[in-house]
Amino acid sequence: MGDALIPSHKGFHGRVLFVDLTTQTHRTETIDASVYRQYLGGYGLGAWLMWKHFPAGTDPFAPEACFALCSGLLTGLRSPFSSRIQIVGKSPLTGTWADSNSGGSVCTHLRAAGFDAMLVTGKAAVPSILIVRDGEVSFEPAGELWGQEVPETFDALKAKFGGKREVGVSAIGPAGEKQQRIASVMNDRYHAFGRQGFGAIYGSKNLKAIVVAGTGDVPIARPAEFKAVCKRITDEYKRDLGLFTRIFAYFIKAKSWLGWMYRLMTKLGAKAATPAAAMRRAFSNRGTTLAVALSIENGDAPIRNWRGVGSKEFPIGKKGMKIDGAAVDPYITKKLSCGDCPMPCKGIVAVKSRGLRDVRRPDYETIIGFGANLLNDDIEVVTACHDACNRFGIDAVSSSMTIGWVCEAVEKGLLTAADLDGIDMKWGDGEAALALTIKMGTGEGCGAWLGHGVQRAAEHLGKGSEEFAIHIHGGEPAYHDSRFTSLMGVTYIADPTPGRHTAGSASWNETFGVGLSLPAAADKKDYTVKWKGTEGKGKAQALHSNAHQAMNGLGLCMFTMLTGNLPWTELVNGATGWDVTDADLLQCGERIQNLRAAFNRREGLGPKDFKPHPRMMGEGDGNLPSGPLKGVRVPLPMLRDDYYTAMHWNTQSGALSTAHANELGMAELLTGYTE
Repeated sequence: MGDALIPSHKGFHGRVLFVDLTTQTHRTETIDASVYRQYLGGYGLGAWLMWKHFPAGTDPFAPEACFALCSGLLTGLRSPFSSRIQIVGKSPLTGTWADSNSGGSVCTHLRAAGFDAMLVTGKAAVPSILIVRDGEVSFEPAGELWGQEVPETFDALKAKFGGKREVGVSAIGPAGEKQQRIASVMNDRYHAFGRQGFGAIYGSKNLKAIVVAGTGDVPIARPAEFKAVCKRITDEYKRDLGLFTRIFAYFIKAKSWLGWMYRLMTKLGAKAATPAAAMRRAFSNRGTTLAVALSIENGDAPIRNWRGVGSKEFPIGKKGMKIDGAAVDPYITKKLSCGDCPMPCKGIVAVKSRGLRDVRRPDYETIIGFGANLLNDDIEVVTACHDACNRFGIDAVSSSMTIGWVCEAVEKGLLTAADLDGIDMKWGDGEAALALTIKMGTGEGCGAWLGHGVQRAAEHLGKGSEEFAIHIHGGEPAYHDSRFTSLMGVTYIADPTPGRHTAGSASWNETFGVGLSLPAAADKKDYTVKWKGTEGKGKAQALHSNAHQAMNGLGLCMFTMLTGNLPWTELVNGATGWDVTDADLLQCGERIQNLRAAFNRREGLGPKDFKPHPRMMGEGDGNLPSGPLKGVRVPLPMLRDDYYTAMHWNTQSGALSTAHANELGMAELLTGYTE
């Protein structure tokens, strides 16, 4: 251990800040360069830290439980698409390994302060704010900020400590303070650690906010080379697009008159391969909102609690286009990016009729969740629900999925307005959905039990409602249907973070023909699969998920995989001087994935604990009677076993084989958890 910077390190500091909220003390630990070479940064460094420091079997809300904020290896180096911040720990929602990825400047400032990560443990005696300024750490009482919503909290912190150029801020709202298990953490006001309940972890530690400011730099091994690669990437993304790509970009955006084609492509299993330049233009214009109406019509978006048919119950011409990106465009007041991004895909909106201004634009998951999923076609109400999630600090996927379960429970006569504080929640009622969202955000009334997610809500109600509570070990699956893209379903049940859609999957190859982000590391035939069928999908899933974890280790944006591969190895080699290959980085990603999975194994969890709901497989009333997914059944357990086999994991216990652990150089670290 020590506080002195290590001059031989390039591309990273080799220092992690440890903070104890109970004793209000801190220390700095030096991390050997070999850890970065094996696990990079981000989730990789975070998984290594949790493996070393998280007490096995500890409740996520216990004071001795810890979490870590981690910068990717490229974060803070001003490289394109690298302004991401990452958090790791144990989920209070699922009891599993937890990580989340967000835009924001906290980790950029953390690296400028001389640290690659910050690990937090303990519990403050009173609600507190943790402040890091370069090498100095201090603590202040949260005072009147405790109980404040997110916008007011960030306004106050900005007034006291400085704007985003001076400080990065990570904070919670009332939901986190109440330890609602679907609570999120908001970063620089507009970005969220959304899934898995990290907001509740902050709340359990009496931690209202973390403020970070740094004035230093990260040493770079080959500055001229690194700068040239960054410029090449930025120029490529910003260059003027020709007529050909403009035409493709036009057709990417959903059109009601093309509904028949969207449905037909699903039935035929025809991949929607699109030039990267066209995707860049479309994504920069609308971000994920460009896929809303299209996904409802082609079956990608599950609706009505996973038993509806979008093309029939929410048709593109009459309803779908009412909540598509084109419907959101008129409300946008300015663009928003994560920072260091030549393709800003987010936005700020204002809805005058509801008194909403300076609100983060609702994106795909939120629009589907509070829109099509609930059969609600009012984009202004959807935006209000999204604003409520961000104001109170709750996850939009978990909250909207829980409301979908409420609608079905009401439909079946198992819940009444009297059970919901007078709110008469029915399909299509956006106002009632907004009222329930606020209840979950404040933790008041029925929100006190709905705000812990659909699994616990069903356990609270009983009456057989567990049968239609859609979750995997407590984690609500996102709004991409496994009957549409089977490998997304595999990710839901096989990744260490159950229900996550951003954890790494070959689904984009399955449906869009997206290639491997580290193409020189594997044969194309091994990472390319057909949309229909099962052949080769386990190996492809392993390659794509491992590459995704390498990306997280570098701190890059996942949407670059849709809009043209970045030269990862060139960036890494310019920053560190390592001279790694695509194969080296892919192996780093495999180590990260294995360490994330080993955390669950150490917690006593195995494959049997991550069961898909029958509707996710097209079984029972999930076997749809019409639409593009009519009669589709998906053998998710079999596909999961194929993935486990490709990862060298035992299909019964989930343990990594000892032989492969040796090949990865992880056998000693995982002693007792391989077989």
